[in-house]
Amino acid sequence: MKKTLKIALSVVFILAIVFSSLVFVFADTESVFEEDAYATVVTASDFQDYDSKAFIRFGNILGLMKNEGMAQPCSMLSAGDYSRFLPDYATSGVVQLKNAMTGVYPEMDENAILCIQGNHDIKSAGFIPTGFSDMGSYCLYAINENDFPWDQYLTNGSKVKKTAKDVEEKLNAMIEAEDFRPVIIITHVPLHHTRRGGGGDNQYASYLFDVINKAAEKLDIIFLFGHNHSDDYDDYIGGSVNFIAKGETIRIPYADKRSQTEYKEETLNFTYTNAGYVGYSGNGTENGSTNVLTVGAIQFTEDSFHFVKYAESGVIATYDVERINRENSSDKTVNAPAINNSFLYELAKKIINFLLSIFKTFPI
Repeated sequence: MKKTLKIALSVVFILAIVFSSLVFVFADTESVFEEDAYATVVTASDFQDYDSKAFIRFGNILGLMKNEGMAQPCSMLSAGDYSRFLPDYATSGVVQLKNAMTGVYPEMDENAILCIQGNHDIKSAGFIPTGFSDMGSYCLYAINENDFPWDQYLTNGSKVKKTAKDVEEKLNAMIEAEDFRPVIIITHVPLHHTRRGGGGDNQYASYLFDVINKAAEKLDIIFLFGHNHSDDYDDYIGGSVNFIAKGETIRIPYADKRSQTEYKEETLNFTYTNAGYVGYSGNGTENGSTNVLTVGAIQFTEDSFHFVKYAESGVIATYDVERINRENSSDKTVNAPAINNSFLYELAKKIINFLLSIFKTFPI
C-alpha cells in the first residue's frame, strides 16, 4: 500500500515541478498589457493593401497581442479606408476585418466591432452612423468621411461646423449630467495641420478642435484618426506611430487660410493619436519618425489610460495618461480579469512545499 502511495505521490510531485516551471517562466515574462484594466479597446485604420494582406496582418498582430496577455476587447474601432484603389470594396473589407477579429477572439460580439468611413470608401453596409454611442464603460462619438471630409478647402466648411455643433451638444450634455466616463472620438481625417491638399486637406479642423478641447477641461477625451500615413504628412508628429499627450502642443490649420506653412499652435487638453496604420505607410524614418505598421490598444484602469502600439515584430510603444475623472465607469466587468502572475508563482511554491512535506513522511 505504501509503495503504491509512494509511486502516486512521485507522479504528482513530478507534475507539480513541471507546472511550477511553466509558472516561473510565465511569471518572468512581463506583459505590456495592464492586469487591472477593466476595459480594452482595439484600434486600427487604413487597411490599404493588395488582396487581403492588411487584414491578414491585422489578424497576425492581434494574435500576438492575445498571446502576450491582452484580454478579450470590449470593442474594436476602425478609422476607415478598407482598400487602396477600390472605393466600392469597403463592404467586403468590413466583413474581412470582423472575420479577422473573431478569428482571434471567437467570443467577440461582431456588433462591438465598429467601423467608420474613410475617403477611399464610397459606402458600406457595415459603417456605423456619425454620432454618439453609449458603449457602457466609455462613450463614443464616431465621425464618418461625409461629416468631416478630406480636401475641405473645396467646401465651405458648413459640414464641419454642423458636426462640431453636434459634438459640442453631446459633450456638454455629458458634463451637465455629470457623466464623467471616458470619451473616444474617432474620425478618418485628423485635426493636425499637414501639407496635404496644399494645406487645405482639413482646413476647418479648428471648428472641431475648439469644442473638443473645451470639453476636455472636464472630460477625459481620446481622439483617434487615420488618413495621413503617406508622403510624410505625419512625420513631424512621429510618422506612422504617433502620440500627442494632453498638455503638449499641436498644430491646427487656420480656418480662413489654406496654407502649407502657416498654422496656429494650441495646447491639448485631450489625448491625440492615430488608430494604427495597417495597410501601408509612406512616412519617413528620420528625425524620430517611423513607417512601422501597427495595431493599437487602449486599456482603461481606474486611474489611467494605457496605450499600446503593436506590430508584427512585437510591441513598438506604450504610453500612460492619468485620468482627470477616476472611478466613474458604469461597468468595470467588461473584460475577464487577467491572470495574476505573482499569485501563480506563490501558489506553485506552496504546492511544492506541501508535497515535499508529505513525501518526507514515507520511507524509501
